[in-house]
Amino acid sequence: MLTNQKQFLYRLYFVASILVVLALGIGYRIFDIQFLEGEKYRTIAKEKTIKNFIITPKRGNIYSDDGSLLASSTTNYDVYFDAVTVTNKNFNKYINPLSEALSIRFNKPLSFFKQSLIDAKKSNKRYHPIVRNISINTLNHIKKMPLFKMGGIKGGVIIEKKNFREYPLDKIAERTVGYERINEKNIYVGVGLEHAYGDLLRGKNGSQLMQKISNGKWKPLANPNQREPKPGLDIMTTINVGLQDITHHTLLAQLEKFEADHGSVVVMETKTGAIKAISNLGRTSEGKYYEKLNYAVGESHEPGSTFKLMAMIAALEDNIVDSSTIIDTKDGILSFYGSKVRDTKKGGYGKITAKEVFKFSSNTGIVDIITRGYSKNPEKFSDRLYNMGLNNTLNLSIKGEGIPIIPHPKDKNWSGLSLPWMAYGYGVSLTPLQTLSFYNAIANDGELLKPVFLNKKNSNNKKNVVNKVVLNPSICSKETLSEVKLMMESVVNEKGGTAYNIKSDEFKIAGKTGTCQVDYNKDNVQYISTFVGYFPADNPKYSCIVVIHKPNKSKGYYGNIVAAPVFKRIAEKLYSITPKLKSKILEEDLIKKTTNKVQLKITNKRNKIENLKGKNFHDVLPMLENLGFNVEHKGKGLIIKKFTIVKNSINKKIVIELS
Repeated sequence: MLTNQKQFLYRLYFVASILVVLALGIGYRIFDIQFLEGEKYRTIAKEKTIKNFIITPKRGNIYSDDGSLLASSTTNYDVYFDAVTVTNKNFNKYINPLSEALSIRFNKPLSFFKQSLIDAKKSNKRYHPIVRNISINTLNHIKKMPLFKMGGIKGGVIIEKKNFREYPLDKIAERTVGYERINEKNIYVGVGLEHAYGDLLRGKNGSQLMQKISNGKWKPLANPNQREPKPGLDIMTTINVGLQDITHHTLLAQLEKFEADHGSVVVMETKTGAIKAISNLGRTSEGKYYEKLNYAVGESHEPGSTFKLMAMIAALEDNIVDSSTIIDTKDGILSFYGSKVRDTKKGGYGKITAKEVFKFSSNTGIVDIITRGYSKNPEKFSDRLYNMGLNNTLNLSIKGEGIPIIPHPKDKNWSGLSLPWMAYGYGVSLTPLQTLSFYNAIANDGELLKPVFLNKKNSNNKKNVVNKVVLNPSICSKETLSEVKLMMESVVNEKGGTAYNIKSDEFKIAGKTGTCQVDYNKDNVQYISTFVGYFPADNPKYSCIVVIHKPNKSKGYYGNIVAAPVFKRIAEKLYSITPKLKSKILEEDLIKKTTNKVQLKITNKRNKIENLKGKNFHDVLPMLENLGFNVEHKGKGLIIKKFTIVKNSINKKIVIELS
C-alpha cells in the first residue's frame, strides 16, 4: 500500500515539474514577446494590417501631329461603404438624406440605396459597393453627401482610384503606338511609342497609407505625409491621323486582294525624317489582318532589286560607269560557279545604257557592272556601302530595330558568289525603314536622316517642330545624286520602266520596284514585293515604302503589280488633301484632266455624275474630292456598286456603295 502511494506521489511530482517548466517557458516567452522582442512583433503586426501602397500616376497622353489622341489615360473611381466604422447614431441620423442624395444622383429609387445600406450595417460589411467607374466630378458630388462628407472613419466612405489606357484609333497603328507593362522582375517592358517614351509618360509614383480590414480588402487612411502621384507628361508625335487611316486601309485592301502573309507601309517627311504614317499588318489563320508585329522597324530581310540603287550609286561614285555607259545584258543569263543570275525578260535586254539597266531593273546588267568593277577588289564595294552608312542601325527611339547585314570580304562566310549576289539585293539584309531612310536621303539631296516619331513645341510660336537628326550629311556626290534621281524618275515616268503602270498625270513619282525571292532553297518559292520612292519628284515632300510579303503567286507577285499601286493611291490621296503639294495647274484643267482619266461626264445644271458604277473606289475618290464632294462610302469592297448624290445638303455629298 505504501509502495503504491509513493509511486503515485512520484508521478504527481513529475507531472507538476513538467507543468512548472512549461509555465516558466510560457512566462519567459510572454516576457520576451512583450518586452525583449515586443517592438519587432508590433512592427510585423502593423505591417500586416497597415502599410503604404504605391499609387500609380496618371500616364501622359500621346497625340498625333494635329492634336488628335493616339493614347490617353482615363481615371475612374469606385466608392464603397465601411459599415463598421460608422456609429449607429450617425448611421440612423443620415441614412435617409444619404439615400435620397444617391437616388437623385444616380436616378434609382431611394429605397434601393436605403435598403442596401441597412443590410450592410446589419451584417457589418466593411467593403460594401456603392457605385463603380465614376468620374472625378461625380466623386466630388458624392464626397459632399450627408454622412460621406464626414470622411473615411466617421463617414465610412472608401474611395478606390483606377487608371485605364484607351486607344481611340483602336487597331490602327497599334504596334507603333504600342504598350508598356511591368514584368515579374519589376522591369518595364513593351513596344512602340508607349515604351520608347515611357520615361516621359510614366510620371512619378505616390504613396497611400492603407489598413487591412476584411476579406483581403484594404482601406485608405488619412496620412499627413501622404505623397501624391505626379502625372506623366504628354507627348506630341509626328503621326498624322488622317494619313495613318489612309495608309492602313490602303495596305489592308491590297493584302486582302493578294492574300499576302503580311506587309508594311511607312510614309516619311523628306526634309525632317518625321514619320507621318506607319502601318504593319499580319494575317491570322482565319485570313484576317491586324497589327501583329512592327515589321517596318524590326523585320530585316533581303531587299532584292531595291538594293540596285545602292549598287548603282557605288559604281557611279567609283567611276566604274556613268548613266550612258553601254552594258551588255547578254542573253539575260549570267553564270557564277554553277549558279545563274537571270533577267525577268527572257533573252535579256541586249545592249543598254546603265540608266536603262536601272529603268528595266536588269539583274544581269547590274551584276555585270558590279562584278566587272569590283571583282579584283571586292572590299572596295563593301567599304563604299559602309561609307554610305548602310551597315549601321538607325538608332530608333522605338525598340527592336533589325540589324542590317552588308557582307564584307573579311567575313568568314564570304565566297565567290557574295559580290554578284549583293549587286541585286541578295545576301544583304535591311529593314523597310532602313531602306526608306536611304531612298529619302536621295530625295533630300544626299542628307541621311534618322526617322523621328516625336514633335516638339516651339517656345516662340507654340507650333510643332521636328528636330531632325542627321546620320550622314552626304551619302554621295551631287553629280551621282543627279544621275540616280533621273534613273528613279525613268522607272515610273518612261515607257518600259518597271513601275510605268503607276505614272501619275498630276505629279511625278520617283522610285524603284523590288521583287525578291524568299524560301528559294525550297520547292515552293515565295516573293517579297516592294516599291520605294518619293514624290513629287521635282520637289520631294514625302518618301514612302510599301513591302508586301508572300502574296498569292497566282494573283501576282511583282513589285509593280502588288506594292506600287499602294504607293500611288497613298501619294494621290496625300496630294489631293495637301494644298502645298498641288502644282500651279488651273483647277478647271485639273478637273478636266482627272475627269477624262476615269471617263466621267459632268452636267453642272443637274449636278449629275455618270459612269461611276463598276469603277475602283480608290481611282475615283481623288477626283470626287477635287470636285468638292463630301464622299461617304459603305461596304467592304473596292468596286462601286451604286452611288447617290444627296440633295439639299449644305455641302455637296455623294454616298457610294461598294461591293
